[in-house]
Amino acid sequence: MSIHVAESVLGVFAFDDKGKLISFRKFPRDPAVVAGKMVSIEMGTPTDEHRELIAELVRKNHREFTLESKHLVDKLKEEFKKARFEILIPNVAGSMLRDRLHDIAEELGFEKVDDFAREVNFILTRHKLRTEAAQRDSLITQSIGLLDDIDKFTNILVVRVREWYSIHFPELDRLVPDHEVFLKLITKIGLRDDFTKEAIANAAGLSEEESEKIAQAAAESLGARFDEIDLKSLKTTCEQIFGLFELRKEISEYIDGLMAQIAPNLRAVVGSAIGARLIAIAGGLQELSRMPASTIQILGAEKALFRALKKKGSPPKHGVIFQYPEVRGAPKKLRGKIARALAGKVAIAARVDAMSGEFVGDKLEAELKARIAEIKRKMRKEP
Repeated sequence: MSIHVAESVLGVFAFDDKGKLISFRKFPRDPAVVAGKMVSIEMGTPTDEHRELIAELVRKNHREFTLESKHLVDKLKEEFKKARFEILIPNVAGSMLRDRLHDIAEELGFEKVDDFAREVNFILTRHKLRTEAAQRDSLITQSIGLLDDIDKFTNILVVRVREWYSIHFPELDRLVPDHEVFLKLITKIGLRDDFTKEAIANAAGLSEEESEKIAQAAAESLGARFDEIDLKSLKTTCEQIFGLFELRKEISEYIDGLMAQIAPNLRAVVGSAIGARLIAIAGGLQELSRMPASTIQILGAEKALFRALKKKGSPPKHGVIFQYPEVRGAPKKLRGKIARALAGKVAIAARVDAMSGEFVGDKLEAELKARIAEIKRKMRKEP
């Protein structure tokens, strides 16, 4: 005869083939504890109640058991060598608990089992959402890492192209600092002899004055001669770099979509790029939400902080949030105050995103802008 074992919010129960209750172990009447046990079961880890119940039945010479979880069966096989465990879905115990839960609860003196089960399910749902959010956090971290790799590789290639093309037209490197414009001029015009004012304006949309300067430099250039064969490989490399520009744009849009799902308040306050980088550096949204504003303010400047502590110098006033336009563009003496105000709102936004999911981003953004305006106003009044 097989003994059929299954679990519910009440505990772990064993029934025989005819549906007669053989033995059971009750769970504590604490929804948080029961939810934790349910998570363990889902992950394939037997609870203490499983082990106690099986041990008791084995001592009574029961050797054949069925359960509805493959992972539990695998674990129990390792722990109880003398018994046989099989998967059976559904088994008698599972069916009995699903069909007669209220009757069994009443027999055990357990009142309001529906309310208790609802509380357990609420905790389990919240745990599942947090777990899923943590998995989405990992996507943000990986995407930010990919973005950094794209930037590094792109910069390496652009520097190589600039040095390469400077053999032919060295003056262009100084006249065109923008990488994308520089590459467009190479791919659409090519040889410096073709750098007329009209061609430059059409290729990169530069102003008449800028086009005139470049055209004049091309006419007077002392660079070496290139022919179409020399230019072909250079143009191919430029096309690959344009592909990286496009990939970067796609990844940035993907990150923006992730942030809209996972951290809409953080996205509203500080933007997707900075918000995602803060999450990545912190190790996840939950970790970021537990950080005080003072830590968030210098997140990403750990090396500078370590150097300051080692040499007893001034600690950094900002880390990643320096990329925020109002911090980066502020007068130096105001950056610390604006960074503190921003970090405070980031801390609130991260906590709301991690805990409640309510959208208050527009309110936080408005409060931040008002605070920054106040800081600037006070500075203007100072003598």
